[in-house]
Amino acid sequence: MIGRRHVFHIGGYDPIDPERQFERFRLSLSSFERTWNVSSQTSAIAETSKVSACWDVEAWGPNWKTRMTFEMLRWDDLILRDSQRGMWSRLGQSWYSLFDFVVTGAWCRYVYANWRYAVFFIFPYLYVVLFGLAGAAIAYAVTRLSGLTGVYAAISGIFIAAAIFLGLMHWLGPRRRINHVLDDAIFSRQFLYGQRPEMEQRIDDFASKIIERARKADVDEILVVGHSLGAALTMAAVARALKQDPQLANHGPTLCVLTVGATIPKFSLHPKGDRIRQATQIVADELSIQWTEYQARDDAISFYRFDPVTLKRVSRDHPDGRPNIRRVQIHSMMDPASFRRHRFHYMRMHYQFLMGNGRRAPYDYCMIICGPLDFDDITAPLGGVDRFQADGSVIDGLTALKSTAAQLEPRRGASSGV
Repeated sequence: MIGRRHVFHIGGYDPIDPERQFERFRLSLSSFERTWNVSSQTSAIAETSKVSACWDVEAWGPNWKTRMTFEMLRWDDLILRDSQRGMWSRLGQSWYSLFDFVVTGAWCRYVYANWRYAVFFIFPYLYVVLFGLAGAAIAYAVTRLSGLTGVYAAISGIFIAAAIFLGLMHWLGPRRRINHVLDDAIFSRQFLYGQRPEMEQRIDDFASKIIERARKADVDEILVVGHSLGAALTMAAVARALKQDPQLANHGPTLCVLTVGATIPKFSLHPKGDRIRQATQIVADELSIQWTEYQARDDAISFYRFDPVTLKRVSRDHPDGRPNIRRVQIHSMMDPASFRRHRFHYMRMHYQFLMGNGRRAPYDYCMIICGPLDFDDITAPLGGVDRFQADGSVIDGLTALKSTAAQLEPRRGASSGV
């Protein structure tokens, strides 16, 4: 079992600062404690820099205890800077980004890979068009009712339409996360074309952090977690770390990679996505690194049933693949009332991968990063479901296997007519 673990977390395109991430983490641990009948304790944020922030966690049950350092690899400052761009700049660059993704064929490949993600990619543009039509309709009505004609009507209509449009963008844009998703599209295009040198430097910094921790060899397991767009950055960071130190995974600690709600194909399916394709292949080829990706149908902001390395659709789990692809159900992680309440809240479904579960399920983020089972065990088909008793104590793998076989035996007898 794992006594000491270091977790690197690379989040997606969301300006979450360390304080907000810390509070989210503590809320998740509360759910973790209730669901698995375990205990935990979290320190204050111990260290904060432009590149990372970290805190320590202890989790324990009746017969186990695990210490974990959670290190958030930061790029929230870069995302926040993007959010402060002017509205006209955002609109111009985002429409250019859409043009690029369509003309290069990337968006059509999204449709093939996962039509839900393709719809998510264009939905903010549909809102922009709707706002424009609303502004034009209101402007037309106002000029007609006021009796203006000719040039005066045209000039007044343009100003009214523009005012209504900008008002809707400033009012509903942040509420519906429209501006945020438009900024995401802009960032993605710029990153693909090598126009974000500060992001490239940040990835180098991430790689250095991973190398430094691996060389210290003072933990049992190092786990790099990439969520959403952060999964692609995880591939880039780990690949660069491997290039700098080919013995990265042989310093002592087991090096593991977990990608969830991942959008790696967003870059890999673009003709300019060579760097991410190569990085993903480098990680997949390094057999000493354990890599598992969890995918869920209910998460529209990811690529469900799609292999991020081969860039082909998959019909079932790939337990021995690179990565090991596990399909899970988000509704099995949440209590029924919560799932009904948030079922159509796409961001809430997307972030369940980073939250404490309301029910015991094969995938549980907190159990993976805080629990005592090593990565290979906790990412098995049943996860921790068959390894933890009601009182939160862990049972060994052989006992769990015998228990599962005993539960299945009556079913086999019934099916054979015994």
